[in-house]
Amino acid sequence: MDELELINLTKQAHVAAAAGDQQSAIRLYREVLTHQPENVSVLTALAHLVDDPEEKKGYLRRALDLNPYSEEARTMLEALEGPPVLESEISESEPIEVLHCYYHPHRETTLRCNKCGKPICTECAIRTPVGYRCPDCVREQQDKFYTATSSDIIKGSVVAFIGGLLAGLAIFLLVIFLGSFLFIGFLAAFFIGPALGGAVAEVVRRSMGKRHARHFPLIGVVVMIVGMLILLLPTGFLGWTLLDIGMALLAIVLAASTFYARLKF
Repeated sequence: MDELELINLTKQAHVAAAAGDQQSAIRLYREVLTHQPENVSVLTALAHLVDDPEEKKGYLRRALDLNPYSEEARTMLEALEGPPVLESEISESEPIEVLHCYYHPHRETTLRCNKCGKPICTECAIRTPVGYRCPDCVREQQDKFYTATSSDIIKGSVVAFIGGLLAGLAIFLLVIFLGSFLFIGFLAAFFIGPALGGAVAEVVRRSMGKRHARHFPLIGVVVMIVGMLILLLPTGFLGWTLLDIGMALLAIVLAASTFYARLKF
């Protein structure tokens, strides 16, 4: 199981936990843990979910062995059994090493990136399913996900523009045929807008070979909006009533937000 699959599995566990589905969340977190036994955040999450006090303590001790600076795990363990005594715990007689953030040299910190070891302050630290990492390591990992070429971006932009023209035509027809029916028209715009945005996003995604580019969701949504406006401005906006324009804008905003969300996530 690769890291992206593990990230998705962890997200599913978070959703199950938030929804109150304790057993599903525990099962999903344990599956992640089999592949990432040093994942401190998953260990801590399991400690929150399980009912057996000894099992809770076991997860928390493992988390503190891996990261003695985890305040969440330390606080939970102290609530269960008092101040923990761990082999890996830093002795009170030994001074804590004070470092300076790699990105902000004037800031003192005791936190390091768990991949490259760079000192990072709390502002720079990015929490991932495998612990805190620095911006460079997160970007390096994300770069493996963004595999689209320049030609992919061009193809996606062209398809987004054409899709915007077609979506603009659909919105134009919506206003022409349902503009006089206020409630039905706005209700239709509420449903048609996301459908148009989702359909264009799927065609764009396929035209790019389902590859991702870091900034393309923003580029694509701008191009699609331009396509919609190029068709709508000369054909409708100039002669429409304020209610007609409001109906069209509702559909445009919903289409654009859906398009962006589908390509971003």
